[in-house]
Amino acid sequence: MEDSCGVYRRDHFLDGLILVDFKYAQSAIASDLGRHLEALGAKWLDVPSDKDLADRLPPGPYLYLDRALKPVHRLYDDVQGAFLTALKPKTTWHDADPFSQLRAAGTSYDCLSVAVPARSPESLSQSPQRLRVVVKDLYRIKGLRTSLNNRAYYDISKPSDSTAAVIGSLARDGAHILGLTKLSSMIAREEPMDAVDFHTAFNPRGDGYQSPAGSSSGSAAAVAAYDWVDCGIGTDTSGSGRRPAMVNGVWQFRPSHDLVDLRGMVTTYAPFDTPCIFTRELQHLKMALRSWIPEKAVHSQAGHRAVSELPSYEIVYPLDYFPVANREQMALIDSFLGDAAAHLPATIRKMSIRETWRSSHPEGTIDDVDEYLRDVVARTYYYAFYHSSDDFREKYAAAHDGRAPYVIPFVQRRWAKGAAVTAAQHQEADGRLRVYKKWLMQSLFHQGSRQDGPKEVLVLLPISNAAPNYRDTPSPSPEEQSALDELFVSPILGAPDIAVPIGDVPYESRVTGQTEHLPVVANLVAAPGKDWELMAAVERIMALSGRPTVVRTGRRMFAQG
Repeated sequence: MEDSCGVYRRDHFLDGLILVDFKYAQSAIASDLGRHLEALGAKWLDVPSDKDLADRLPPGPYLYLDRALKPVHRLYDDVQGAFLTALKPKTTWHDADPFSQLRAAGTSYDCLSVAVPARSPESLSQSPQRLRVVVKDLYRIKGLRTSLNNRAYYDISKPSDSTAAVIGSLARDGAHILGLTKLSSMIAREEPMDAVDFHTAFNPRGDGYQSPAGSSSGSAAAVAAYDWVDCGIGTDTSGSGRRPAMVNGVWQFRPSHDLVDLRGMVTTYAPFDTPCIFTRELQHLKMALRSWIPEKAVHSQAGHRAVSELPSYEIVYPLDYFPVANREQMALIDSFLGDAAAHLPATIRKMSIRETWRSSHPEGTIDDVDEYLRDVVARTYYYAFYHSSDDFREKYAAAHDGRAPYVIPFVQRRWAKGAAVTAAQHQEADGRLRVYKKWLMQSLFHQGSRQDGPKEVLVLLPISNAAPNYRDTPSPSPEEQSALDELFVSPILGAPDIAVPIGDVPYESRVTGQTEHLPVVANLVAAPGKDWELMAAVERIMALSGRPTVVRTGRRMFAQG
């Protein structure tokens, strides 16, 4: 007997068995079970009764040493370079107790060792208990410094006196925090060839030399690469979670903005910033989300109710973003759309945001939405991105004789764009963004119309075109972004969205000289506050279409029959 990651082995851990219920323990000792265990070499030890022990003692294994139970962990090498630091295991969660670094090198060159506890399948049924979690290094963790993947930021960082709300809630629910993961420097956009201060994590998919995207690259790559990581916590502002989900081939959930607590999370633009979750299993995604947002009892959640009992579904198919350039990717997306329409069931509404705006734009606005939104991203997001770092620049200069901190050239350019925006320009652009958001809510989700209410509307979006992006090749990040871009839809709305792994597409790798495969995910967006309705709809689609809800680690997401 061995758990999926090799932590628990019968020949090592059945020397002793802990039975926490006294009546059950007595019956077990006298039963065939007791005789079988003794034949295997198990020994019995009477421990003073503690009526609370069952509640306080998670499933093992444990080492009984010096008349105390010691939890057992296994050390794994971070061969993909996803971690900035590993953490010493904490057996219990108390707000007052700080975390501390595990200062252990891996057996492989240039990598860390990560301490990983055993996972009991029984404990994974209803709660985040025993989930093994990695955390993007922009969340404050009590006792640890924060780097934002930038040496200058780490230089002036002090150990935090508290833990970020969303990380604390997972830990209180029993999740194990394994370590802090890499991200794009200063929470911007950093491709591997742009990295200066810290090497970028390796994406395990395809030929192993594709970009992991950003900014939550380390968390997504760790989930895609390691069986001993169940869940990665990242963030998403304008694609920082969805892009890594796509290229690393994992599930991702971006919750409604008003439902999650951002305390202890370093932000760049609060109206768009939100935590996100990466997993290989849909079930693990739900477990982590429960720690943040109370679960609703949704009609379609079980996936087996009669069609007459289900809400009326509509899927919006925006012609501004479809079709994507890769035809094989488009075929996978259309197949998923067909399954969604058949099994929810749902009607499909094809619409163009540009043409709909032209025919029904708000009073007092122009009929060209691209022109109306011109400079909105720079004057809202980039302005806030620059000023969110004011304190960092001031503290660094004060500590280093007036010197400016080093940031990568892309961040320098984005800072310059944000610094050039005046407060009045920011306020005016923010007003335009609010008008567009209100119009988008009405146009996509029928908010305020006669159809508002019983109908559940989902918006299908691509995340990016599936194409090779080698880590040894420069990949310029966009200098200008439009608020009309598909990656800005859910941030503008403050809406939940989910990245659903649906397949992969072939490409000829110049690294291996063979045909390799790139992951493809579909992105579904629901109206703000409809997080569990979105989750229920995806569960129903996957269950009734027979699609897999678990992806594998390694080169490809799914086993090939």
